[in-house]
Amino acid sequence: MIATSDITGMVLAGGRGSRMGGVDKGLQPFAGQPLARHALQRLAPQVGPLLVNANRHLETYRAWGVEVVVDTEADYPGPLAGFLAGLLHCRTPWLLAVPCDTPRFPADLAARLVAAAEAAQAPLALAHAPDTEPAAPHADAASAATAIHAPPLRAQPAFCLIHTSLLASLQQFVSAGGRKIDRWTALHPLAVACFDQPGDDPLAFANANSLQELHALEGLHAAVPKMENR
Repeated sequence: MIATSDITGMVLAGGRGSRMGGVDKGLQPFAGQPLARHALQRLAPQVGPLLVNANRHLETYRAWGVEVVVDTEADYPGPLAGFLAGLLHCRTPWLLAVPCDTPRFPADLAARLVAAAEAAQAPLALAHAPDTEPAAPHADAASAATAIHAPPLRAQPAFCLIHTSLLASLQQFVSAGGRKIDRWTALHPLAVACFDQPGDDPLAFANANSLQELHALEGLHAAVPKMENR
């Protein structure tokens, strides 16, 4: 059985933020606090130790009292570099990575990924969920819910539970120039946790790549707070 204390949680905030004009995405405000801090607070009850993967404004992140890990690869190579930085500093058997730009990720994310990994006896577990796009704020929860576009399930690869035994594999893959999460995870047995059950928040995996999307998502978050996963 995988215990909560066996999992190190890590918030990915080390990207270039190019679609936000090059700003540090993790420090952009959402519901009164930086995105990365919001993610840390949401992740903390689900895991044991916490990490932040960041490559800029390190002292700001460290001031939150969380260990900050920096990419070992230059030039912002993407989430896999964040995974690698986390695994290099992980002192538990498992690492759970989440991106900073998806602020309503499920409150039971870790539990459901763990259940999937245990059932499949797999060293990796990914979230799959209906894709969602932030829309303009709506006056009531019902109209906001119907505005969410929900096509068939798709992988949410940045939400990844990884056993630390895969460190060497990831180091080799990244050193060889690999950058795509799905190409690396395809090398190993992979479990899938589906987040499309009754009661699941349709906004759980809505992410913000631009400031416009972030503001739209913040408006929806304020409009439909009761729709969050329990």
